[in-house]
This record gives sequence, structure tokens and C-alpha cells, in this order.
Amino acid sequence: MPPLSLAKNSLKEVIPSSVLGEEWRPAMLAGAPETYIRDMASARASLQEAERIIRAQEDKIRQLEGLALTDELTGLLNRRGFMLSFQRELAVARRDDNATGVLIMVDLDGFKTINDMWGHNVGDDYLQAVAHSLLSTVRSSDVVARLGGDEFVILFTRMDEETGRQRLARLEKNFNTRIMQFGDNTLPLRASFGLSTYSGMDQSEAILAAADHKLYANKAMRRKFPR
Repeated sequence: MPPLSLAKNSLKEVIPSSVLGEEWRPAMLAGAPETYIRDMASARASLQEAERIIRAQEDKIRQLEGLALTDELTGLLNRRGFMLSFQRELAVARRDDNATGVLIMVDLDGFKTINDMWGHNVGDDYLQAVAHSLLSTVRSSDVVARLGGDEFVILFTRMDEETGRQRLARLEKNFNTRIMQFGDNTLPLRASFGLSTYSGMDQSEAILAAADHKLYANKAMRRKFPR
């Protein structure tokens, strides 16, 4: 194709076929003026750089979207991520009567004292140990999240109340007998728990409030009768 005719083609036709192809070489435009070949090579390099920047921006957007739904310290879902997951589970339960489940609120005992006595670095390590301990007790279909501060939540999906209470009893016993090691020191993992069941007829905030109420009743009992 004569250089003049090639120059008159649209960029949509010229760049992908003549400039951006993997096998493209300047020699493919044999007979074209040197400045034209140089301009085409420059255009190809510029477009490749633009694509690299776009890919980097897309990766950054995906990373920011992930951060918007996850807790940076523990890697668990944050409150926003959890509420989205919970709403999805409630939507499933509205379509399937067998898709009921159990929500468990978790509130750490004495976490402020740990921060005050040992510092925030130890406090952060403690929260990560809590997250690891909770994750070790759930199935792949369940959801664990950090709602904020020292408050966590577990969603046992497709589980009836009796099974949920049995799971909670094991969870409470196992969790409250674990320790976190830091240097030559140890800290016990301690938390209070509150359970509430859900079905497709329920609203997410009402379920959280019911579990929260039971959690603080449990916390008051633990303070009255410490183990």
C-alpha cells in the first residue's frame, strides 16, 4: 500500500494492524519515508505505554475495591463487606426455606487493657491472632468479619439453631482456652459471644441487634462469674 494511502486510513485500522501487531517491524513499511516509519514506531511505543498505565490503574482500582470491603489489619471482611455478604445470604434465604443460618457476635474481653499495658503493636498482633482463631473454626461457606475495634462476627450459613448452639459451645470453649505468644510473654484470648438465628423473613440490622443483646448479657455473666 502506498505510504500516502496508508496515512489516510483511520488510526483504528492503522494502529492495530500495522503498528501494534506482535510481529510488526519497521521493515514492514518498506518504501515508506523514514520519518513516517519513525512516527509509526513512536505511536506504537506510546500506545504500549498508555496500555501499561491503564493496566496499572486497573490493578490499583481492584486493590482499592478490595480494601473497601476488607479489614487491612486482619484480612477479614470489614463491616461493609460483611453487610453485603449478609444481605446476599438473606436474599438466598428468601428464596429457599432451608437456607436459614446462625449469626454470632464476638466481643473481646479486656482488649483496651491490652492496648494500654502492652501498646498498640501488641494489640494489633492480638487482633490478628483472634482473626486466625475464628477462621480456624468455620467452613469455607461461612463468613468471618471484623466489624470494627474489638468486635467480630461469624455467619454460619445453612445451619439450624440447635447445630449453631453446639458450634458456639465448641467455639467459646476453644477460643477462651487459647493464648497469644509475644516474645517471652503470653496473653490469653478471651471473648464474649452472642447468638441469633436468621431466615429470609428477617432484616439484617435486627439480627445483629438481637445477637448483640445476647452478647452483652453473656459478657455481664462472665464478669459476675469469671472463669
